Amino acid sequence: MTPRPSFSKRLWGLCCSLKLAIVLASGATFLAMAGSLVMHFNPNVFGGIDQQTLIDWWQTRGTAHLRLSWWLTLFATLVLLLGINTLCCFIDWLGKIRARWRKLGEYLIHLGCVLVLGAYVWGSFSGFRHDSVPLYLNQPYPISGLPGHYLRLDHFEPRLSETGRPLDMRSRVTLLRGDQQLAAAEVSINHPLLWRGLVVVPVSFGRDVRGFRFFQPQRGTLDLEPGSRVNFDSGSRLTVETFYPDAAIRGGRVLKRGNRLGDPAMLLRLEQPGQAEWRGWYFLRGPLPYPLVSAGIRIRPTQPLLRVYSVLTINYDPGSRLALAGGVLIISGIIIAMASFYRKRRCGDHPDIR
Repeated sequence: MTPRPSFSKRLWGLCCSLKLAIVLASGATFLAMAGSLVMHFNPNVFGGIDQQTLIDWWQTRGTAHLRLSWWLTLFATLVLLLGINTLCCFIDWLGKIRARWRKLGEYLIHLGCVLVLGAYVWGSFSGFRHDSVPLYLNQPYPISGLPGHYLRLDHFEPRLSETGRPLDMRSRVTLLRGDQQLAAAEVSINHPLLWRGLVVVPVSFGRDVRGFRFFQPQRGTLDLEPGSRVNFDSGSRLTVETFYPDAAIRGGRVLKRGNRLGDPAMLLRLEQPGQAEWRGWYFLRGPLPYPLVSAGIRIRPTQPLLRVYSVLTINYDPGSRLALAGGVLIISGIIIAMASFYRKRRCGDHPDIR
């Protein structure tokens, strides 16, 4: 009577079992097919799943709609178990490689699948996706998720069709870590900036109001925006502290309503020799504040000052290189397996089927 295998050997045999792999793969496939129908008929829940990492989506939307998203948890569990099964099968093959070296192609595919799955899990937990990020000329943008890293737009040239539709967004983008330049590239829709799993792609552009142009009888045109300072012949100095493209007074406070041009307002500071400093709001659709008039300042708003910005998509996947290595192993394994199959076929080396 043959002795019964120990529990550890039986457990290892289960982990390497082809039957277990078939059951797990079949279950995951069924859930994916059924789940795709759930996703199709519930776009309000699953519509943005491809714009975030899976972990971020689960924390924001998935947990709030468990009645529709529970199957994703089970699907992920089955896929992870299938990955463990594949890894155990590969490790078991390594222990018997002298007797099974002809199966090299098949087991390279095994290892490649494990690496791709591991890369996806790594990217889901440590990566990020940022859509519709506005980037202004020469203004470093801090990349959340990569502390100390910044993106700077050095040049921007949108290409438009005759109807005004954007065709391409050519930009010169620099990646910085502090003051150190890490990468720089001319990016367009089909040519992103790539750096160690970071992908920066321009997708659109926009315009916003940064200030206003005024007419002054003594000087002609005068451009005012936050930080502008104007010295007058009388010795007065006018400083623009804040500008809101659309503002409103609520509860005695001036609040910003949005970035579109509506009811623009400027917070001004007036300094005059021998007089107390004045600070107050000027709504451009209304009359000049009395302190400006009494100081002899005559300005009239004529047109807004616009600035163009590039809209980017910023994605970071730390597991991209691992996924690339897994893909190379899968392709190599397929080539080796096919070559081995046709060699055996040519030599007549095939199993007997009875």
